[in-house]
Amino acid sequence: MIKIINQRSSRYYISVLIVIFLGVFLRFFMLSNQSLWYDEGLSLTNSDVSTLQESISRVRHIGNSDKFQPLYFIVLFLWRQVFGESEFALRSLSAILGIGSTILIFFTALRIYGKKHALWSLLIVTFSSFCVYYSQEARIYALAMFIGSLQLYFFSAVLVKDEGNQGISKWLFSIFTAIGIFANINFLFSTVALCLSQIFIYRNLRQWLQWWIPAGFLSLPPILYLLTLPGATDPESVPISRLGFPIIQNIIFVLNGILVGTTYGPSTEQLRGDDKVQVVLRYWPQILLLVIVSTVIVLALIKVLLRHKKNNRDQHPDYFFASVIVMAFLLGLLLAIVTKLNWVPRHSYYLWLPLAILIPSAFSQRPGISSKRYGVSQFAQIAVISLIVLNIYSLYNYYFNDDYRKDDYRSAVQYMIKNRSPSTQSVYLFANPRLFSYYGDTLTRDGRDLGNQLRKGITNGSLGEKIEKLTNNADIVFIVVNREHLFPKGLIEKQMSDLYNLDSEVSFPYFKIYRFPRKKN
Repeated sequence: MIKIINQRSSRYYISVLIVIFLGVFLRFFMLSNQSLWYDEGLSLTNSDVSTLQESISRVRHIGNSDKFQPLYFIVLFLWRQVFGESEFALRSLSAILGIGSTILIFFTALRIYGKKHALWSLLIVTFSSFCVYYSQEARIYALAMFIGSLQLYFFSAVLVKDEGNQGISKWLFSIFTAIGIFANINFLFSTVALCLSQIFIYRNLRQWLQWWIPAGFLSLPPILYLLTLPGATDPESVPISRLGFPIIQNIIFVLNGILVGTTYGPSTEQLRGDDKVQVVLRYWPQILLLVIVSTVIVLALIKVLLRHKKNNRDQHPDYFFASVIVMAFLLGLLLAIVTKLNWVPRHSYYLWLPLAILIPSAFSQRPGISSKRYGVSQFAQIAVISLIVLNIYSLYNYYFNDDYRKDDYRSAVQYMIKNRSPSTQSVYLFANPRLFSYYGDTLTRDGRDLGNQLRKGITNGSLGEKIEKLTNNADIVFIVVNREHLFPKGLIEKQMSDLYNLDSEVSFPYFKIYRFPRKKN
């Protein structure tokens, strides 16, 4: 009997190691295949300093909303000192943090639910298109999810009744709560959701105070730091993407992105046109399948929660995680409404951690359940397997489908360098200048002020006249635009037509490059 148990245990942990290896592979696979995109250029800019002291000073004076997530840029500065700033080096920090999050979710589920449940949670996170996507991006979100995973792991001691001394877990939870708030202001939402859910579900005031007084005390410095930042009390003054769609579309986009990533259905670029309804309808089989799978999982989870209530087990961890998800979602929604933020999946990264732990409960088994319920459980298990398959499909799109590529600064700059001559000048109307220099172009002129005037309809002279002056009457001008959808259609050609002819245009993902020869007198 002992030998059989040992064999089963060995097979289990071999399976776990295989899944973790797959997670490592997915997060490093084609890591530097795509160009750094606009937001990754911001990460470069925000960590472009010489000393740690400069880095700490720089993050406080960031002009956009990145000022509310300063820790990553300090960590990235230190990382660059050791590993350099190649695309692979920059993104490998996020890849390693993503792997760490995967392992922590496994151990959290193992601690609370046991082996079978933990393996399913590991599978869900490993193949999550959302998690892989942000594990391959030089941005804040992999770090925030890693710290959130640490916070949740140490907090899980509360959910294990037979847990011994909770003192160490309590203080480590408090420390990582404070670090998480310094890493990303949205971390507050998951923390508040944890706090409210604990007292709401477990109703143990003494235990609640023992955990949250230290956490609150250690969190005061980062909270005060964030509150004293310029623009903290006036969201309208902070440059962010404001709501461009009805809030219901933002909600759908967030839920879709969390469950299957942003490379599952229509690409973001396809949804920017006037024919977005027709675009969505072209993807109706994928969308219908996702709706069916999600509905089955949600209904199965509701059934499980009702079963716990019927059996007077209202303090089951399933209730806790369900409460955390609902509360954190509503807090994120409230922020989007109040600040008019363009709410996207990455802003709600904290939802995926409790969700990945809760989902396997949709087909969890308990002793003595009826065959009818067992059939429902099997159906839910098929739905969860289907969700993993949908994520694998989304990952395929992410790696291999050019329709889902991000801003291709690398190709745009290579084109400019290849086609440059003594008689040509180039100007970008909207772009991240740090990425132009990163890929070797220091000659393209900064015309972002002209681009902003054009977008705002400021007409003190035509764009052609301003470009002529900026380029010193160059015979041929290349106009480079990242995110062309920000400009009214046809406006650039019209504004240049008085002095220049449009000779040709070249497109790269999220880029348009126009070639304008001067008109002959």
